[in-house]
Amino acid sequence: MLQCLKIMQLRPLLSRLPLFRPPQLRSERYVSLPQRQLVLALTLVLGLGVVEPILNPPAAAACFFWQACARQRGRASNTRAGGKRTGRIIGGNDASLPYVISPRNAWIQQPDQNQSYTIRWNPVEGANSYTVRIWRWTLERDRPEIVLWERMTVDNTPSLMFPERVFLDTGYYYSIEVVTDTGVSSDLDEGYYESGFQLLFEEDYEELRSQLSNVTPVVSAASTLANGDPTEEVLLARAGVFFLEEMYADALPALQSLAERPTASDLVYTALGDTYSQSGLNQLAIDAYQQALTLAMADANILSEATVRVNLADVYATLGLFEDALQQLSLARAAYGQLEEETEIDRLDRRIDIISNRLLRSGEESPTP
Repeated sequence: MLQCLKIMQLRPLLSRLPLFRPPQLRSERYVSLPQRQLVLALTLVLGLGVVEPILNPPAAAACFFWQACARQRGRASNTRAGGKRTGRIIGGNDASLPYVISPRNAWIQQPDQNQSYTIRWNPVEGANSYTVRIWRWTLERDRPEIVLWERMTVDNTPSLMFPERVFLDTGYYYSIEVVTDTGVSSDLDEGYYESGFQLLFEEDYEELRSQLSNVTPVVSAASTLANGDPTEEVLLARAGVFFLEEMYADALPALQSLAERPTASDLVYTALGDTYSQSGLNQLAIDAYQQALTLAMADANILSEATVRVNLADVYATLGLFEDALQQLSLARAAYGQLEEETEIDRLDRRIDIISNRLLRSGEESPTP
């Protein structure tokens, strides 16, 4: 009943969306812009608590709840089982370091012949080879303790398959170290202490399988492309499940494969930016968000533009680039103004005031030349 009341309260907002059409008009390969506006409007007003039950099939609708999922930070079941997750992390900003890209700040499944992972890191200019190590940390998680596996690459390819025969145990924290042939270590990355991974707890697997089945449609012409590959909507829906469970190493392959498609939408790059951001890869997140912004503006998608600008501002603020953050928040406010989104405008006004006052105090405290 509460959900119905909230949806009734939402009707005035939906009536202001100029391109809104009812669901029966869905016929395009991709969900239409009006549907995306509807979904994001639901996200903004109702929050994930109401939106989440609609994440069941068809997956074509589920993918547009990505940005709702992105708002649910640190509520995954495996976090409650004992893991530690915080907000955005600083890291991945020094191109001279072989910083780890994946798995990073994530929960993973037990690697085996049915579940493989690829260890990926930033390629360093001039490096001819890399030494890769998997460390197990102390139970107190204050330092790496034991090297479980070590391998040297035969060339400068910045990736290796995760070994299947390395024993991982729940409750321990693990990290990957990559060292160039010149001795530069990924441990020099400023996000090093939050760049590790943990194994899913046993009780999380059943819930994960259930969530994945809920967003996996029956194979049909609507869920696959002409070449048999899953549609963008299907892959985004699956990646969204992994994202909510903080399983970023599982979400990234699907998102990166989508980004390689010439038809990739702004939602793909928004999802990719969210995943990089939560992994503690700031520069990769900025790059993905900027691509999402380019696509959203080219499509005159004001709501997506506003959402991406807020995400960009979050990363800039994490890096202490408050003038850049302020610029993005101001542009996002202008976009929400076109949509008459008063709730978001009020929220952004508060953030703009906080950052403006901070910049003002910083200017006053700076010594005069």
